[in-house]
This record gives sequence, C-alpha cells and structure tokens, in this order.
Amino acid sequence: MTRAEIHFQRAENHRLVCRPAFTLTEAMISILIVMVLATGAMGYQYFSARDVKHSEVQTSAAQIAMLLLESWKGAQGDAAFNPLNEFAGQLDIQTAEAGPSSPENMSGIPLTPLGFYTVRMQGVHYYLTPAWDAPSISEPMLLNVTIAWRRDYAQGRLSGDEPFVRYSTFFVQN
Repeated sequence: MTRAEIHFQRAENHRLVCRPAFTLTEAMISILIVMVLATGAMGYQYFSARDVKHSEVQTSAAQIAMLLLESWKGAQGDAAFNPLNEFAGQLDIQTAEAGPSSPENMSGIPLTPLGFYTVRMQGVHYYLTPAWDAPSISEPMLLNVTIAWRRDYAQGRLSGDEPFVRYSTFFVQN
C-alpha cells in the first residue's frame, strides 16, 4: 500500500459524522423568543393584579357608601346623624379635616355636608363626605355619600383628581 492509500484509509476510519444540530444563531433566536413571551406574560400578570386591586378598592368604597346610607336612612335621615357613633367598633372610622366635595342638587346648590370622615379598610384610606338636601314640595330628602381615595391608597391630603364613588338615595317620611 502506498502512503496516499494509508492516509485515505485512516481518514475514512476516523471520519466525522455530521448529524443535524442547532446552530448558535438558531439557539439565540429561540432564547430571544422565549424571553419576549415571558416578558409579555409578566406584564399581563402585573396589569391584571393592578386591575384586581382597583376593583377591590372600588367595591369596598361602594359597600361603605351603601352601609352608611342605609344606616342614615334607618336614623330617619337625621341631619345630626353621626357615623362615629353608629359604626364604633365595626369600622375604623374617624373624623377628618377635609374630604371630597359634595355634589349639587337640581338647582345647582351644593348639598349640606354632614361632616368629613376617614375609613381605613384593608390598608386603604377612604375619605367620606356624607351630605343631604332638605325635602321640597316636589322631592323627598336627598341623602348622598361621596367616597374618594388616593391613588397610592395611603393617608394624606386629597388633591381633587382622585378616583371616587358617589351614591345617593331618597328618604321619604311616612
């Protein structure tokens, strides 16, 4: 055997077999796709959790407003109704220096505020302004509660652009 033949045989015996595999570029592209999908899922989870918190806060505010209005109606719409006495031990309620503004009646006159209060529930500070309008010939007594909260849910001064709920009911004397 010649030297060239021996070399050829050795090359055939130690031949590298090429099998299909991923290239570095393909691996990097697939990792990039997985990262983009994971980032999108985390963003979706964040916004979903934030929206759930907003819904819970708004629902709690509505429940506080309905509880206050129903108790006030039960007190016959008394202009001296005091939520502190009514809810002592049931709610973490205190008087406040200020609260959300009262709405206006049909004549454009602001309702008479009953006072300003804060309620702390599940770590959120709510600011309440119960207000009323005396009955007239054509309308019964109007009872209203406006509840606002800061966007960071903390205690502090209201700036006027906070989210709020406003509930009203009428009290008709028999």
